[in-house]
Amino acid sequence: MTQLAPGTRPEAVHGLVPALTSFVGREAAIREVAELLGEYRLVTVTGPGGVGKTRLACEVARRVADRFADGVWLTELARVHDPALVPAVVAVTLGVRETPAARLMDSLAAALSRRQLLLILDNCEHVLAAAAELCAKLLPFADDVRILTTSREPIRVPGEARYRLAPLGLRGQDEPNEAADSEAARLFADRVRPAGRSFTLGPESATAVARIVQRLDGIPLAIELAAARADALGLVQLADHIDERLLTGSDRLGPGRHQSLAAAADWSYQLLTEQERAVFRTLAGRTGAPAT
Repeated sequence: MTQLAPGTRPEAVHGLVPALTSFVGREAAIREVAELLGEYRLVTVTGPGGVGKTRLACEVARRVADRFADGVWLTELARVHDPALVPAVVAVTLGVRETPAARLMDSLAAALSRRQLLLILDNCEHVLAAAAELCAKLLPFADDVRILTTSREPIRVPGEARYRLAPLGLRGQDEPNEAADSEAARLFADRVRPAGRSFTLGPESATAVARIVQRLDGIPLAIELAAARADALGLVQLADHIDERLLTGSDRLGPGRHQSLAAAADWSYQLLTEQERAVFRTLAGRTGAPAT
C-alpha cells in the first residue's frame, strides 16, 4: 500500500483513496512533477490511456502534501459528462456553496483566495474547455493555489507546464538479469504475486516476463491486466499468445475504461471529433489494424 511521505499529516490529503497495491518505479517522474509544482501554478500530466497518469498524480500529491497549509484535494472528472457541471463538482470537493448573491465560479475564486492548497483535476480530456476555463478564472485570484491536472492532452491555458508521462522502462529480453530489474518487469512481478504465490522473477522467468512487457509497450494498465492472467495460463503461454482478448480486467469495481485495453482505446476514440475519427479509420485501414 502506498504510504504518506514521512511526517505528512493524514488530514492534509482529501479525496485520495488509499492505494491497495504498491507503487512501482517512477521515482524520476515523481521528482520532476513535484519540482514543476514548485515552479508553476498549473501542471498537466499527459499521456495515453493506461499509462498511469492518475496513479502518478496521487503519488506526487502524497509526497508534496505538507507544502500546502490546507492540503491536497482530488476532484475526479471522469464521470462528469456535462462540462457545465465541472465548477459544481470542484465546489463539492472543496466544500464551497453557491450563494444567491454570487455565481459559483466567483464563490470558488473567493474561497480559494484564502487557502493554500493543491487541487488535482483528474481525467480532464473529455471536459477540456471547461477545465481550461476553470483554471484560467481561479488561478489569478488564488496566489497560493497550485493545480495539478491529468489529461490525454494539455489543458492549453497560459502558464501551464506540461509533463508527458512515458510508459514504464523496458530492458532487452535477451538479458534476463537486466529485464528483471526494469520497472515494467517489476510491476508485472508485483501484480502477479497475489495470484501465484510461488512466483519469483528470476533467470528462468525473466525472459518470458521481458517478452510480455515488451509486447505491451510498458503500459502499466496492460501489464496489470496481463499479470491477472499469468497464474491461469503460465508465463510462456501468456507471452506466446498475449492479445487484446486476454487483457480484460479482474477488478470488477474499477472504472469501465480500465476493464480492458479495448475499453481504454474506445474512451480515447470517443473523444475525437468526427473528422479525426475519419482520419483514424483511414489510417487503420492502410495499416491493417482494426478500427475501434
